[in-house]
Amino acid sequence: MELNKRKKIFIFIFIYFFIDLSLTQLFLFNFYHKQLEKQLVSVLENRIPNKDYKYTFAKKKTFISKYLGHDYTVSTNNLGFRDFAVRDLDKNKFYTIVIGDSHVEGVPFDYKYTIPGQLNKRLENNNIIDHQFLNAGVASYSSYIYTKKIIKVLDENPWIKTNLVILLLDKSDVSDDLAYFDKPTSFPQKIDTKARFKNRIYDDLEKLYFWNYESLNPGLFFSNLWRFTYRQTTTGILLKKIGDFLELKARNLRDRYVLSKKLKKNFFSISPKQVNSLKTINTRKYLTKYFYGNHWLREGKKSINFSIENLVTLKSYLDNKNIELLVVLYPWAFELVDKIPREKYLRYITPKLKKNNIDYISAYNYFLNLKEDPYTNISDNWVYQDVHLNKKGLKALSDIIWKKVSNKIR
Repeated sequence: MELNKRKKIFIFIFIYFFIDLSLTQLFLFNFYHKQLEKQLVSVLENRIPNKDYKYTFAKKKTFISKYLGHDYTVSTNNLGFRDFAVRDLDKNKFYTIVIGDSHVEGVPFDYKYTIPGQLNKRLENNNIIDHQFLNAGVASYSSYIYTKKIIKVLDENPWIKTNLVILLLDKSDVSDDLAYFDKPTSFPQKIDTKARFKNRIYDDLEKLYFWNYESLNPGLFFSNLWRFTYRQTTTGILLKKIGDFLELKARNLRDRYVLSKKLKKNFFSISPKQVNSLKTINTRKYLTKYFYGNHWLREGKKSINFSIENLVTLKSYLDNKNIELLVVLYPWAFELVDKIPREKYLRYITPKLKKNNIDYISAYNYFLNLKEDPYTNISDNWVYQDVHLNKKGLKALSDIIWKKVSNKIR
């Protein structure tokens, strides 16, 4: 009788699992993959290679881009710069070019929240109608690409009237510039518009083959079975989400305890903002390594020297055109609570900027001197669990820039 009952339960689970797997593969994944493929094709068609500065946006296009689960609209002008709308720039207006990586592009926000978008709002508020800030930033750019792009764009478009280029130098440039030490003069232009959202069901099934010697390990087999379930069935997806939610709650309790000890406060007095900041501080850990220990000595300093070399090249070019260069330094969240990498970076780069007569401003003091504690400040000004400033942080940074450059606006 007991055996019969177990048999029925096993048959029920098997049938349920088979139906769930079939429906998930036939309908849910098919629909989901098609939507992802459609969006990816649009991104691949509009984030295009460039032979002179590796990649850029297609000119006069609008498309939806995705970043960490957030969708945002990108529209471009006739220079291929992100803009408030698809348009041709007015050749009678005066422009200030702002360049940087994803922090300037403004992921994952609409254009009006980007730094150039907020600076343009300042112009509107001051009734300045013959001047605009242009957004030349694209995610993953670095100092070598900034320099190449500005020089190429100004050479190809002598009609651009400008007296200032603003360059936001990012922490990730230290890592990204490592790829350009050989100073490539051109880049491949192959465009690949094939969307690749390969269903991994065959890879997952292969790990479950009983004749696979690894599957003789029961622990490994059940681990692979769970992996297959949460990646290939709707029930598994839901169970994993529940598990992730519970894990997040447990992690929050752990982080609350860590902060209570670090700040010497009562466990229950630690705010959710402070707890959330730890996830923001600890994101992109593979990039922060360049500011510590041997990585700093071997690669960090070398890359910063390369950045300075590129900035000197750009400044020399701009000087010949009577165009000023302004470099903006700004912190990542982890630097607000760890002074060692912050001081290493600033004490190394700022003397080099001064030595080469490169004008710069630093936003560090603003974010360090906010009235709240550093952990609350991070939650208030950075995207949760990300390296990018949020809308409030971007506004603060744009205000700092405006204060410096407003007297240069014609």
